[in-house]
Amino acid sequence: MNILGLYGGFDWDANKSFNEHQDLTWTHDAGATLISNGNHISSISQERLTRIKYDGNFPQESIDYCLSAGNLSYEDIDLICVPSMCLTIWYKQYYEGTITKKLTSLFPNAKIKFVSHHLSHAASAVFSCDFNEGSFLVLDGAGSLLYSYEFKDTQHVETNSIGYFNKKKSIFRFFPGIHNVNEFGSYYHSLSHKIYCEKIQKQINGYDEKYRESWDGKIMGLSAYGSHIEFTEDLKDYQLSKELVYDEVPYVTFEGRPYKENHTFKNADEKAYILQKNFECALLDYVTELKNKSYLDDYICFAGGSFLNVLGNSVLKQSGLFKDIHVPPYPNDVGLHFGAACFGAFQNKEEINLPKNIALLGKEYSQDQIEQELQNFNLDYQKYENFEELCEFTAQELNKNKIIGWFQNRSEFGPRALGSRSLLMHPGPAKNKDIMNSRVKHREYWRPFAGIILEEHLNDYFEENFCSPYMLYSLTVKEDKKNEIAAITHVDNTCRIQTVTKELQPEVATLIQKFKEVSGIPVVLNTSFNDNGEPIVESPKDAIDAFNNLDIDYLVIGNYVVKKIGISYS
Repeated sequence: MNILGLYGGFDWDANKSFNEHQDLTWTHDAGATLISNGNHISSISQERLTRIKYDGNFPQESIDYCLSAGNLSYEDIDLICVPSMCLTIWYKQYYEGTITKKLTSLFPNAKIKFVSHHLSHAASAVFSCDFNEGSFLVLDGAGSLLYSYEFKDTQHVETNSIGYFNKKKSIFRFFPGIHNVNEFGSYYHSLSHKIYCEKIQKQINGYDEKYRESWDGKIMGLSAYGSHIEFTEDLKDYQLSKELVYDEVPYVTFEGRPYKENHTFKNADEKAYILQKNFECALLDYVTELKNKSYLDDYICFAGGSFLNVLGNSVLKQSGLFKDIHVPPYPNDVGLHFGAACFGAFQNKEEINLPKNIALLGKEYSQDQIEQELQNFNLDYQKYENFEELCEFTAQELNKNKIIGWFQNRSEFGPRALGSRSLLMHPGPAKNKDIMNSRVKHREYWRPFAGIILEEHLNDYFEENFCSPYMLYSLTVKEDKKNEIAAITHVDNTCRIQTVTKELQPEVATLIQKFKEVSGIPVVLNTSFNDNGEPIVESPKDAIDAFNNLDIDYLVIGNYVVKKIGISYS
């Protein structure tokens, strides 16, 4: 069976917060996933193809991309799986038949299945994990709306869901959580907005399309600058259900006022820290209660936008509550269509087969395609027949503090650049953070850059002993290594690190090995291959456009090295 998962707006402009009737219309992270006879073919975010950040419109380009990858036509699709969303306009168009009419006109032979938003999140984690049986927890800002009779009133909004799965026994039990509690996503998002406005000393409307998806991650980065203050009991901004005389299914409720009148904060940095600590502590307390009451098993999957908070993830990882934790590389709405397609395959009794590297779900472009694009741009490039020699040259240039655009293998699916579409630099000199920022990324000064390390050297550089192949955790840099990787060591001595092996990430692992040979450091600075406010590059053309427009020194794409004018290949 050919199954297509798709997510995005239908008959409205989803890149606007409101339509002319003042209906909420904002949708983010549209895209499509194709699974054929249980085999994953491709997943792509619409923004990578349209070059519109967070593009939420109907994913026409994503559908074409996936069908092309599978060599299929619209008539070949047997099942369409569509995650629902938290917009009234979506349900109105569903009720009026607009959504079904649009899909049947495109896919004449396909059945249509609508999948709960949170169930899609859960499935994205369950079917990308490597254990057969366990529990899942979904936390985000808002998922599906649950309506009363004939869509007259909204009864419930998904914000928290739990469940149990056993893939071999075809068991998938999904339980929406208690209404109006466990609102981790909206709690963090709303207060991040206020702190961000205070930090930049500018009032931004919460519905501003340019900013509305960005401040959560920015405030997480800022929180380290306020970590000198103590998180005391009087700054706690949440309560557990057992404190509120309800000791059955655990829940957390937030007051939403962590900045008490009896405490004076010097700046937004300290407020960011207190927000982050409340989020982390509430998350740990909630998950601990769920585990202690046997609502969660030893093997756990986490999904939903709240699990893009790497500091919160790290607290859970270090807690020792679970034998294994899985967070997919696409825990936010990016992964919805992937999860919906997987759930459709699961219900069809198909065994779901993914690549070994579950983050690399996009296309891989051939050397011929790359060279043709280089010729179209009339660029000065050099081809290496031996990839290790290419990596030796690149490593030498990294050791000279050059900025490298790195384009290899299949594209990443999810919001992180994980060594396929990356900008790389020497991690040592502290000034390299500012150089990368001023020359290329143009981000706020308080936002740290990530790193990539060869997995076998993880314990040499970091206090914690757990791998992070998809950059979903923050680790503490060892005291004697801070100067060695100063450009990626945050002010609180942490680093959002990715661990790589030649099995999962052969190209970038080979490069880092060569860099270690010339520098003595098995680590590189890594950030996404794009300018601030732009989507990560997808195709060779995107990479070349970015290379021409950004102040970077080399583009290493496939087996080709492209240099800027005035730079020698020696």
